[in-house]
Amino acid sequence: MSNLLNYVIFLPPLGALLCLVMPTRQLVKMVAVATTGVTLLLSLTMFQDFAWWQGDIFGPAYGDGLKYVSQVPWIWVSKDTAIQYFVGMDGLSFPLVILTTLVTFLACLASWNIEEWKNNRGIKGYFALFLLLETGMLGVFTALDFFLFYVFWEVMLLPMYFLIGVWGGPRKEYAAIKFFIYTLAGSVLMLVALVAFYFYAPEGHRTFDLIKMAKDPAIQSAFSSATFLWGLKFAPVMFVFLYIAFAVKVPVFPFHTWLPDAHVEAPTPISMILAGILLKMGAYGLFRISYPILPGAAVWAAYALALLGVVNIIYGALCAMAQTDFKRLVAYSSISHMGYVLLGMAIMTPAGFQGAMFQVIAHGISSPMCFFLVGVIYDRAHHREINRFGGLWLSMPIYGSLATLGFFASLGLPGLCGFIGEIWVLLATFSAPFTWAKPVAVAAAFGVILSAAYILWMIQRVYLGPRREEYANFPEATAREVFILTPFAVLAIALGILPQQTAFNFMNGTLEQITRIVAENGPKFAAMITGG
Repeated sequence: MSNLLNYVIFLPPLGALLCLVMPTRQLVKMVAVATTGVTLLLSLTMFQDFAWWQGDIFGPAYGDGLKYVSQVPWIWVSKDTAIQYFVGMDGLSFPLVILTTLVTFLACLASWNIEEWKNNRGIKGYFALFLLLETGMLGVFTALDFFLFYVFWEVMLLPMYFLIGVWGGPRKEYAAIKFFIYTLAGSVLMLVALVAFYFYAPEGHRTFDLIKMAKDPAIQSAFSSATFLWGLKFAPVMFVFLYIAFAVKVPVFPFHTWLPDAHVEAPTPISMILAGILLKMGAYGLFRISYPILPGAAVWAAYALALLGVVNIIYGALCAMAQTDFKRLVAYSSISHMGYVLLGMAIMTPAGFQGAMFQVIAHGISSPMCFFLVGVIYDRAHHREINRFGGLWLSMPIYGSLATLGFFASLGLPGLCGFIGEIWVLLATFSAPFTWAKPVAVAAAFGVILSAAYILWMIQRVYLGPRREEYANFPEATAREVFILTPFAVLAIALGILPQQTAFNFMNGTLEQITRIVAENGPKFAAMITGG
């Protein structure tokens, strides 16, 4: 048993306690930044066990070769079954743990000027909640017991609610309550699935272990043949329940309406975390729970999920094109780009899963960068009206250059991170073995054109054109702001130029195992679900 992962997960709450007892604001901020920085450094040491030159580090089967595992009984349910404290990492969770610690560290640095916020309500509470939020997110990406996964999922909810509702903008209470209700409704459905998974498993096979549930054919067969309520099959109902719980986070139409309000009202660092990490939790949940445990239902729902992915892509892009608020435009662009994740999953081929997961990582880099770029301007102009800007590149050339790179990465320009995931998903969809795949691919490709349209139009209105006098004396990006933007910029280029070395080599082994589970069991259990 290695405790390194436990240190990474539970160091932030210790930092939160220290923040609460620090005597000065400066010390509170220094402790928070130091805590997130040390957490990032600890997570980076895990590269030594996930490097591609180590060979087949993921093992021959799903769940074999897990790294940094801690597995001890926690709560006894029966004499044979216990809820476990079971955490570990494979190629699916490792990139997301690194992404979480990096974005959290940079967002903590972005919170340095908290005293300047219009509605400052106390630095100690802000940073304590901020660090508790990091533990919830890290726990979600590493928990391998369903009950523990659910606990960490709920731990994440309350800090985010208060960070938006206390330190947000003019409509912060409305946005926070909306976020809370949407997420809590999804959590209730997840809780139903959690309990049902246990009681519908055959005697002697009942467990909360996510790896065992995915690998036990007796459990999957029982789920596929069982009836839940009113003659409805168990597996499709549970898949829909889990899909809604995770779709709220992705977010997928029509469960997306909380996101623009939350982003607009949240402070810039919290928007960075929302876009960079919380949206990825929904996609991770589908990868970790829905597809390996309910492969037959995944096959059964493939066409509907693909259509919803295309709706997200087109609808989000059209909404972004109609926005005049800079931050709301970026929020709707996130909805559009996450549609490629859902579409790649729905295809259920190796390329589809790889493209979806790469898009998760790429969006986790470009989106928080874009939100911080908006925040830099808002700190100076105190408004976000796109039509009131113009010529900012002339006043702030360093900032303008970084902004162009960040928004081009979001656009999907070849050579930057956004391109690889989208093209992988489109190619996988076009070549997928479904009669509906090619029309869906063509419709999804139209989203690339729309993304180019609204992002280029925004760049033209905000950064290009003649210099406006009211912005002529805007100070250039500070050293702190450049320091925050630089890692995002470097990673956006690195993932775009070297996708194999920076992402695919870490995650493809686990993704291939999940693909194999779905390919081997999906059609068989789908026939049981449909009665074929």
